Formats: sequence, C-alpha cells, structure tokens
Amino acid sequence: MKLEIAVKRIVLPLFACLALSACVSTTTSKVSVDYYSISGNSTAALDREIRNKGPRIDGGRHAVAVARIKIIPNVRYNSNDGRCRVAFSKVAVKARVTLPRWRERETATKKLGEAWDNIDRYTRLHESVHVAIAFRYAKDLERTLRELPPRRTCAALKTQVSSIVTQRLDEHDVTQKKFDADEQRKFSLLARKRKKTGA
Repeated sequence: MKLEIAVKRIVLPLFACLALSACVSTTTSKVSVDYYSISGNSTAALDREIRNKGPRIDGGRHAVAVARIKIIPNVRYNSNDGRCRVAFSKVAVKARVTLPRWRERETATKKLGEAWDNIDRYTRLHESVHVAIAFRYAKDLERTLRELPPRRTCAALKTQVSSIVTQRLDEHDVTQKKFDADEQRKFSLLARKRKKTGA
C-alpha cells in the first residue's frame, strides 16, 4: 500500500492579524482529529478506498492522512517615551489531523490486520511530528517577537514583525516539506530492499 501523507500550512493574513485593535485572532492553540471511513478485505481494496476517499492534498490527489495547520500570530504594541515596543506576543497553532478508520479491522485476516496496524501507527506518528514541528516554530517565533528591541515608531516595528513572521513561516514550510521528503525516501529505500530480498 502506497503511503502519501502531507502537511498543509495556512497562515491568516498578516496585516489583519498584526493590526493592534483589529486583531481578533485567538491565543489558544488547538489540535483536533477527525476520521474518514474505508472498507475492504484486501490491500488492493484498502488502497483503492484511500485513493477515492482520503483527504485531498496539493494537485487534488488523495492522501492516507493529512495535518492541516494554521499558525496564528497575535502581537500587541505599546508606545511611550518616544519608543514602540512589543507588549504582547502569542503565536497559536490550530491543527486538524485527518486519519483513516478501517471498518473491517476486527474481522480481517491476521496478516492484513497486522499490516494495517503498522500503517495506522505510522500515520498517527507522522502527523504528530508535523504538529510538533508547528508548535516548535510557533514557540520560537513567539519568543523572537517578544524579545525585539524597541523602535522609534510602531509602524517601523510592525514592518519588522511582519518580515520576521513571513521569514519564519517560510522556514516552517521548508522544514515540513523536508520531513515529508525524508520519510518518502525511507519508504522508497525500504521498498527496494524488500523487492531485492523478496520479503
């Protein structure tokens, strides 16, 4: 069964989110999990169900599982003594993980059941790593913004904050994609080894 797992990162519009009084974004992080049901009594049948019912990723393909992640910066400023400072910095993560649920697991053959259990464990672990990466970047961004030195004007500070947020979110995307690429390479190597040994 071919695994195709991905992360989608969504960022709220920066100017709307970084505007002081207009910012309505939450500071509370949340991770939720939902499922889509598949059925079948063979590897081919399960693979077909996932291709038809799995969550869509870039290009419209269906994946086994996906983590849709929003990183939401919330920054407030304070201006006094002719200087503007970051008074509050909180970066929330909203993650929605979608996983498959196989209806016939309890009545499956031992071999197919064990194969599915391995896939199920892997997809859960894989998506949890994506979420952990997002939380790590959010915490780092939160700290970086909080520790910024004051600027002469809040306009200048907001411009700096916006630039830093964009840069860190781009870095976050690269890290997420690298994790997926590394995992795909591992699977390809494993598949080639099994093919050579006939396992």
